[in-house]
Amino acid sequence: MPKQTKYSGASALTNAFTGIKAWLESGHSNPNLAGLPETLKNHPLMHQVWQGIDPTKVWDCHAHIIGSGDSGTSGAWATPRMDTWRHPILKIQKWFHLNGAALEANSEDTSFVKRLAHLSSEMPAGYKTMLFAFEWAHDEAGKPVKADSIFHIPNDYAAKIVAQHPQHFEWVASIHPYRADAIDALEQAHAQGAVAMKWLASSMNIDPASPKCTKFYQKLQQLNMPIITHVGRESAVPGGDLNFNNPLKARHMLDAGVRIVMAHCASDGFDKDYDNGNQVVTSFELFARMMDMPEYEGLLFGDISATTLFNHSWVLKHILQRDDWHHRLHNGTDYPLPGVFPLITSRQFQREGMLAAEHVPFLQEVRKYNPIMFDFAMKRLLRFEGKQLPTSVFETRGFFSNQRL
Repeated sequence: MPKQTKYSGASALTNAFTGIKAWLESGHSNPNLAGLPETLKNHPLMHQVWQGIDPTKVWDCHAHIIGSGDSGTSGAWATPRMDTWRHPILKIQKWFHLNGAALEANSEDTSFVKRLAHLSSEMPAGYKTMLFAFEWAHDEAGKPVKADSIFHIPNDYAAKIVAQHPQHFEWVASIHPYRADAIDALEQAHAQGAVAMKWLASSMNIDPASPKCTKFYQKLQQLNMPIITHVGRESAVPGGDLNFNNPLKARHMLDAGVRIVMAHCASDGFDKDYDNGNQVVTSFELFARMMDMPEYEGLLFGDISATTLFNHSWVLKHILQRDDWHHRLHNGTDYPLPGVFPLITSRQFQREGMLAAEHVPFLQEVRKYNPIMFDFAMKRLLRFEGKQLPTSVFETRGFFSNQRL
């Protein structure tokens, strides 16, 4: 009887995935076409979205490297749990990410770099993507815990990709502050050209309020290196203590003088309000409160990656209206998410009055060929109650290259 139950459960999951795959193949998956047609390159809307923008100042500040280590040289790693129906959510997520990034089976490392370099070559000259390294989860003693990690992208691999394609990419380091060699690793990453630091606190087991981080913050401040940290709920990389993603935890970094970019403007999830009896409020409410604190004016920033996901439009409307924040916002794609068709739909923004009807066919066609161009174009065209994102949101190079100027 137990075997029969187990078999039935596996069959149900397989059938569910088969159904999802059929739905995707019916027009909801990314066809990943190559070569943006001249009709789109020269489309009047394409000229409109780039009008007034200096491409050499446009750095996508939030993009992920995907790899399995199958090249034998990258050191990239992803948990085998993504390949078994015993972890169906991880398995389905992997399928979406592989499709969104146009990865080839048994050649994930190489096909990722090849595809993103091609997409970048279709952007105006000077445009760059900031690629994230991604640290292991660590225990309280600062030792890596592979079993608690979902994936790992070494700093050296991110730096290597940039060295191979310096015209297209910059890189962002990821270092766990509990490591015994954290300060040395941070200095090395800075010397190798890392333009920022990336944390996902819950998945990496980092308590941003821990005294173990104090020296790391002091070194970040000394190097003038900003940190891009996830805040709010995390769905793509599950596990760990979600309380570590509470925006209020970042006050310890800010008070140490570290420049912080809160990823996605905390557009998803709920957190405890430590200032008001631990009542549970939206993570975005806490982000907004901190953005409105005068003492954090030159320290706290947000990136707008993933704010175009289908369930985040309410936050995007608020962001568009808060033009007093706009000089502190930075654009990012959260690549490969713009290539995952079910997560973002320009038709939804048209229904919600944020895009004109004539924008939708253009955006839908661009997305089939180039998801990063699609992401840029849609955000440039978005309007809500007469407000739009200014060019400064997209011209982010000055903020991230500041330490090198």
